Amino acid sequence: MTSTSFLALGGLVKHFGATKALDSADLALSAGSVHALVGENGAGKSTLIKTLSGLYQPDAGTIRLDGADIAIDGPRAAEALGFRFIHQELNLVPHFDAVGNAWIGRHHPRRGPFIDRRAMRAKVAEVAARIAPDLPLDRPAARLTPGQRQMAEIVRALMEPCRLVVMDEPTSSLSEGEAERLHAIVRQLSAEGCAVLFISHRLDEVLDLCDSYTVLRNGRTVGFGAVADTSRAGLVAMMSGAGSGNAATPHPPAAPSTSPDGRGEKPVLATDLAFGPGDSRFTFQARPGEIVGLYGLVGSGRSSLLKTIWGATPGRGLIAINGQVPRQGPAGRIKAGVAYVPEDRRREGLANSLSIERNLSLAHLSDFRAFASLPVPARSKIRQFAKATGARLRLVAAGPDRSPATLSGGNQQKLLFGRWLGRPIRVLLVDEPTRGVDVGAKTEIHGEMRRIAADGAAILMATSDIEELLTLSTRVLVLHAGRLVAELDGPSLTRAAVVAAAFGHAPDEQWLPSERSA
Repeated sequence: MTSTSFLALGGLVKHFGATKALDSADLALSAGSVHALVGENGAGKSTLIKTLSGLYQPDAGTIRLDGADIAIDGPRAAEALGFRFIHQELNLVPHFDAVGNAWIGRHHPRRGPFIDRRAMRAKVAEVAARIAPDLPLDRPAARLTPGQRQMAEIVRALMEPCRLVVMDEPTSSLSEGEAERLHAIVRQLSAEGCAVLFISHRLDEVLDLCDSYTVLRNGRTVGFGAVADTSRAGLVAMMSGAGSGNAATPHPPAAPSTSPDGRGEKPVLATDLAFGPGDSRFTFQARPGEIVGLYGLVGSGRSSLLKTIWGATPGRGLIAINGQVPRQGPAGRIKAGVAYVPEDRRREGLANSLSIERNLSLAHLSDFRAFASLPVPARSKIRQFAKATGARLRLVAAGPDRSPATLSGGNQQKLLFGRWLGRPIRVLLVDEPTRGVDVGAKTEIHGEMRRIAADGAAILMATSDIEELLTLSTRVLVLHAGRLVAELDGPSLTRAAVVAAAFGHAPDEQWLPSERSA
């Protein structure tokens, strides 16, 4: 705590049964600053945020605002203090549009006895123009992309003046251009005197955007100071408690397998598709051992393409796995050896009504028919598979019979990968493989993807994280407005080339898809 802090949390303690989620945690924020809160999954960041929001009451410790002790006894109390929260897991009403979601819990403008919907929309449009001018305000939230839902959540939070904005992984679903736009808004809020508490696993983003930082580990504050006085390696060392060994470092991308004559193996995946609203063509091949990166702005068609290959959305044309056309639908793709890890793990990946071990076994139901009826031997097989897979992925869970909702974000993501292990994977489709996970989990997931590729699978990976893209990809395919506009590999695979192509800049000839992908 310092004399310049307008908000200071001192010695916060919070128990959940025998688990101590916060263990004398401290945090001090100055007005007009951008303050980073970092730590691995399970470090206590979410608990601290929920304490600030009034959802949790601390068992011990103090919260001081403008030098006076306060108690935040609920979300409305936090709102009245000028605190705004943008959570990682978005909570929009699916059938409400962005305007309707923005006005939830607020007094609606009226014209006589009637709600003034024109005034409602005008206010939302005014806020959206600052951060998301292209956000479809009249489209139901269920039909927005994850990136658009994130922007709608931010618009809702900024509808009224604020003293503190807490952003939990706000750029995890955003393209680079949208993230830069958000960064500009964060700096604008800071210049206006609003404090921003910024939680992000993207340490380069933290170093570029934030003024100061606090590091949590095991519920305790283990480091704080000015961002200018630290480094990526220093933050990782504080988070892990064991030096910088867990930091994600670039590695040469895995090379495709080759035959004795030096020629590449036959492609394991080949597509010639028309997909999306404009029936754009997407023609390419992927060989065993390749990790092919997909990059593009939100709305470019990355996720639609993966879902079309997966068989969940319609497309016209050819998809071949090992030279054979698979049956329609995800079931046919699974039988052909295709695996899929979706972008939105909460809505599309996890079955929270089932246990962790049952979630891990979902991709194996057709292989082990006994699983469906769950006799005693089948339950034993499920438990054995879950135990082995959990150990391989270092899955941290209270127990195999718990719901996936009890896991941290990184462990939920590991679970989605784990369900495909133990069966032959010829093609792995991955959408945002490390969205919202900590540095340690990110490194482990990257290692697992490399192992899967080394075993002979072709991986098609869509990611908004350019560092991840450049670290993992053998080559990169860039989409713009639903079209494949560039194929980059070798010397042509640079950050500048990826970004330029994604924004639709006229590519050089070397960026055009080569004949080997035709």
